[in-house]
Amino acid sequence: MKTQVGLYFFALVSGLVAAGSGSFVSNSSVLQETDVIEQLGKKEVCMKELGCFSITTDFISIMRRPINVLPHDRVTINTRFLLYTREHPKEWDQLVASDPNSIKKSSLNPNNPTKFIVHGFMDSEVFGPWMVNMKDEFLMHGDYNIIIVDWSGGNKPPYYQATSNTRVVGAEIDLLVKALEKNLQLKRSNMHIIGHSLGAHIAGYAGERLKTLGRITGCDPAEPYFENMPKTVRLDPSDANFVDVIHTDAASKIRFIGFGMSQLVGHVDFFPNNGKQQPGCTKEKFLTFVTEGLKEGMRRFGSCNHQRALDFFHNSINYRKVVPVGYQCSSWEDYLDGKCAECGKDMKQCAIMGIRADEYIPYKPKDTQTAFYLQTGGKAPYWQYHYQISVKLYKTTGSKDTSGKIQVTLFGELADEMFHLQKTAVNLVHGSRYQYLVATEKNLGEIKSVSLKWTLQTLNPIKLFVKPVIYVEYVTVVPMNTQEKSPRKLTNRQYCGNAKLAIKPRTTASFLKKNNCIKA
Repeated sequence: MKTQVGLYFFALVSGLVAAGSGSFVSNSSVLQETDVIEQLGKKEVCMKELGCFSITTDFISIMRRPINVLPHDRVTINTRFLLYTREHPKEWDQLVASDPNSIKKSSLNPNNPTKFIVHGFMDSEVFGPWMVNMKDEFLMHGDYNIIIVDWSGGNKPPYYQATSNTRVVGAEIDLLVKALEKNLQLKRSNMHIIGHSLGAHIAGYAGERLKTLGRITGCDPAEPYFENMPKTVRLDPSDANFVDVIHTDAASKIRFIGFGMSQLVGHVDFFPNNGKQQPGCTKEKFLTFVTEGLKEGMRRFGSCNHQRALDFFHNSINYRKVVPVGYQCSSWEDYLDGKCAECGKDMKQCAIMGIRADEYIPYKPKDTQTAFYLQTGGKAPYWQYHYQISVKLYKTTGSKDTSGKIQVTLFGELADEMFHLQKTAVNLVHGSRYQYLVATEKNLGEIKSVSLKWTLQTLNPIKLFVKPVIYVEYVTVVPMNTQEKSPRKLTNRQYCGNAKLAIKPRTTASFLKKNNCIKA
């Protein structure tokens, strides 16, 4: 449970590490604390071209947003828009909303889609190389106008001041978009904002003003001061025609607070690895100091899970060997148990995480938000090959139920892989069908055959001398990195054995590919 004391402490610590950066304390922190005192009694601040910003009741919550201040002025926040294109991939043109020449004389192509990249707390174009790397990845993918939004003048501690400044940055984006429409006839419906942490909520503020923005991708939107707040305060589905979100650092049982949200705030919300502890982060926190240097090491050490949302989106842009398909499921545990492997007749039950998330738009529900689960590996490119394995036990007149653990080996045209289907023993009831989810980083290719072996688990000393057997009718292996209408086709995915063959413990049985071993 989040406590009031905990949130006040979180807000007051000026050296807080959030939004994927290292930590530091600057002299400006002291000045900003003074600003809080000076702002007492002041309820509104107005800025030329941007309008007025006030602390209305929707921003006030003793438990969730205990300290509210007015944003800094535009000069202090110093929002800059740095344009990169394929014509100028390494040198940027600075776009200024109030200067039409900066727009007209830039390399911006009005016929190309435009993507904004927005950082979060204590991040900047210089300190956060991820923005430049993502820009390069986009320009490799397609002919885009890439605009990096640098608001590093306003994202320093204390955290509560940075959260307030995000409203101004959102208004600055709104102002620039309208200038682009006026001077080059760009369409806001063809624009996409990718925001990380506080940057995700900045995208929300911009979208709230623009009304018909094309798309927002929230990469682990910041949780403190935003979780369970009204829609006017945070990112929400109404901020763009399509909002997709990747959650990677939600609060867990170990930590009462996470840098990222657990609340659904998009049309589709992806929860890779349940949106919490990301594989590889424990090791990466220390290894990055060696491989990437001090600055990136500090970033990863403080917020590896929080950064992983960016890693996932980055690797989705051009990596095509594996498709990261997420599935609707009632819980993470059910997903891991292989209970959610269907896309549904209407294809609404699965979506692709990352750049291809917008392929879900034709299936987007009007009034509901959807959570999607998927599993990843711990190192780039992170995507794994997933399979749903079903084992059907055959009920004969002489079969007796038992308990144990099953392991299955998939023999592919490119590689083989063995999977332990259960961590603990389960009841093996003849006539029943058991489903499991397995994952591997190997590309197995087409699965040619399957073998199965099981281990007896019993405390009954009699069974140590008279060992039970099981009868297996068939095994199915369904790749889950593809989207198909339900029910999934089982052609070339059935593996038949001798259903009347008694399989003893620790004995391997082989199953060959056929299309007629599953009875209606």
